[in-house]
Amino acid sequence: MTDTETRLRDYLHTQAATVPDNAQGPGLEPPERRRTWPVLAAAAAIVVVVVLAASLLSRGDRPDPARRPAPPVSGAAPQVPYTVYEENSLHDGKQKVRIPKGVDGFFFGRAGGGWLGQQMPGAGRFRPGILLPNGTFRTLGPDRSGFQVLSPDRKQVAMFHYLSNTRGQVIVVDIQSGKQVAQLPAAAGSPELLGWNQDGLWMNRGKAGLVVWQPASGRRRPVSIAGFDGSAAIPPAAGTIVVSAKVDGKPCLKAGALRDDGFKVLREYCAEGQAHLYPVLSPDGRTMIQSERAEAIDINTGQVTKLQLKDRMTDTLPLPVFENGTQLLTLTETIAAGGVVHNQLFRCDVTSGECKLLVEKADGWTIHEP
Repeated sequence: MTDTETRLRDYLHTQAATVPDNAQGPGLEPPERRRTWPVLAAAAAIVVVVVLAASLLSRGDRPDPARRPAPPVSGAAPQVPYTVYEENSLHDGKQKVRIPKGVDGFFFGRAGGGWLGQQMPGAGRFRPGILLPNGTFRTLGPDRSGFQVLSPDRKQVAMFHYLSNTRGQVIVVDIQSGKQVAQLPAAAGSPELLGWNQDGLWMNRGKAGLVVWQPASGRRRPVSIAGFDGSAAIPPAAGTIVVSAKVDGKPCLKAGALRDDGFKVLREYCAEGQAHLYPVLSPDGRTMIQSERAEAIDINTGQVTKLQLKDRMTDTLPLPVFENGTQLLTLTETIAAGGVVHNQLFRCDVTSGECKLLVEKADGWTIHEP
């Protein structure tokens, strides 16, 4: 046994004697899933910990053997909807739909047999709705409504309805029937609807801070996240979210989850400079993307995987989009002569960092949430 292993063994013996019977082991899993670590168990685990420590010290930067090697990245067509500006069309698998005049070219997910979008027929007029496969647009909610967000089951859509230029209310509309099913009292200002997951509808109310509203019960809960500066990624099926924040003047991404006692930060990742970081998070809530540096961060382990892209990854809207828990679609920016920017479309595996070119000429393309 080396001197390092001997010191580690003696330290663990000392610490094991101080562990109370009801102590909980470290980890990022929710409290209800944690197991207590009694003194005897801690002592019994010392030999295992010493062996693992020696292994980790000698292993260096080799990949975690517990993670299966990622298969080669597929060159198949994108598995999420995308729009092509020049064609003024939306593509989703084998479907290609012409976007009607007056409908914006950005969409917010599949719903209601089509894709949630926004109609803007004239100045000061805007209204959410569903683009149907036959090319028609079915409007939802009242005129002068926006910031639309789908419910986790995709059966409802929340939106902000402007009653005047300075006053409005958040409402929820059932997609199938078109009827309003919930609303918040009218108030001054227009909150930004950030996303909707199992905790409820997340809203940024500016100086009033973050609020999570559960339309079914009517409960509203303020949420405090230190340094939060406006952006969030909130997958509907995961409890974990990622927000942008400023920490000691640096732009950061904070991944965390809402608990009974407040927001618990699970992973923080910061960058140099002043650029705002737009959060991107996998649908399983495990991997966040630092687009400015083309890095994938495993929220549980902190492992950082560099995505193998030669050109700059888009780090402003439209953002990269996950097809599933490990496959990420992203546009890159190539600066040509005269400063003209050209786009290419790649698929990257966030566990291996491998990226494959899907579309060489993707100028005017926008990829959307599934």
